[in-house]
Amino acid sequence: MYPNRNLFEKYITRDEIELIHEYTLKILAEVGVVIESDYAAEVFAKNGARVEGHKIFIDEALLKRGLSTVPKEFDIYSPSGKLTLGETAPTICAGPVAPTTIQDFENNTYRPANLKDVAEYYMLQETSAVIDMPTHSCQNTDDLDKSGDDFHTPQVAMGLKYCRKPIYQGNTITPINYKKGSLVEANRRLVKLHREFYDIWDKPVTMSNCCVLSPLAIGAEVVDTIVGAVLENQPVIIISCSMTNLTCPPTLASAIVQDNANILAGIVLTQLINPGVGAVYGSVTSPTDMRNVQLATGAPEAVLMQMGLVAMGRYYNLPVRSGVSATTAVDLDFQCGAESMMTLMTGMLGKTDFILNAAGAYGGYNLGSLENFVLDEENIAYLRRVNQGLDITEDKLYFDLIKKTGPRGNYLKGRTPKDYRKENYFPNIFVREGGSPADVIEKNGNLVARARKVINERLESYALPDVTTTQKKLLNEYLPEGHKYDL
Repeated sequence: MYPNRNLFEKYITRDEIELIHEYTLKILAEVGVVIESDYAAEVFAKNGARVEGHKIFIDEALLKRGLSTVPKEFDIYSPSGKLTLGETAPTICAGPVAPTTIQDFENNTYRPANLKDVAEYYMLQETSAVIDMPTHSCQNTDDLDKSGDDFHTPQVAMGLKYCRKPIYQGNTITPINYKKGSLVEANRRLVKLHREFYDIWDKPVTMSNCCVLSPLAIGAEVVDTIVGAVLENQPVIIISCSMTNLTCPPTLASAIVQDNANILAGIVLTQLINPGVGAVYGSVTSPTDMRNVQLATGAPEAVLMQMGLVAMGRYYNLPVRSGVSATTAVDLDFQCGAESMMTLMTGMLGKTDFILNAAGAYGGYNLGSLENFVLDEENIAYLRRVNQGLDITEDKLYFDLIKKTGPRGNYLKGRTPKDYRKENYFPNIFVREGGSPADVIEKNGNLVARARKVINERLESYALPDVTTTQKKLLNEYLPEGHKYDL
């Protein structure tokens, strides 16, 4: 079993969890949650909920019934095999979703993201040892053709072209990027495209991001994503990203209780539509810095609220998403590394079951670079090693060797022991050499140069997944110009 250290227990007690649950029931029963869907309202009404237009009131009995069918673990399939999401499985790390601006170190500038960046992000995610689920980074780039009635599917097709790993759908289908009709049907067609391309017809083949709308609502586009996915028996993550004193109340506790009610309403909806479908409880709620009314993604309060919400998800025995590599830094600097490492700790040491934006985004999610991506990979690897913990057994104490070596002896003899190699993680980019700092930099380059060297090696060695002509023709119907297969 993967070590699950429940870091939240250091910050929230069982009595406090019960108090949050008590007031969550009051919010659901007395305040309600607006779910912007006639279909969802009908589903709740048929299951005994009080419904006033799109405002849904959920009593304790309905909440318990809805949560009782959520699987604690489930699998997602792709050509690379099976990925298990759940408490006993390793944390799934997914890539960045939102960078619209790229920090271009080669030209010492910031520029809009383009489709080349999208492809290279996919290549790095596919070749990553720590990113398990790629995402479509740099959504809706300026060079993407948006003149048609569907510029969402071309972006999905790029992921299918460049990756064998299962792809996380973080880019919501909206009336802006899809104008062909029903968004529910669009989400169902998205699943069918994955099934046809993978030739996997009876299993989950993708997972969708469903961000609730604070305070206490689920927007129409997100409801359509939920409905379309679960009707096709595909898992979803119900996620909150509230802002204290803006879209949720001012205190950390009040943010937790409001988010808890909002998230649970979405999860109950999934189970009323399709009992047993995979549903994940998630939050990346963060404080608002009222000095400039910005989401402070890398703040310590973000870690505390997310740990509180992880505690609630575990209280309901649900799979949990939280933790993130998040920072408001606008340069690849000390702030960027410090905040990214701190916010990752919630998920990596916590341990949560899924982390989105685990690598490759900064500037409040809106800024990205491949250099940041590979440096975040090092952070993930460091924290995975920390979470593995100490292996203390009689054999590992090496008493006989200590006795043989004695005082003032040394252990640098013969080949490097297998135990040493097994227990130590060796970074690819971070410096551990001694000597003159100037000589070390001259030999290895600065941090950005070392990161770029790793990037270039990965991109140069990358090879497209081997697919059939039929698969190529299928994707060529959707792929953007410049990224279609040569047939």
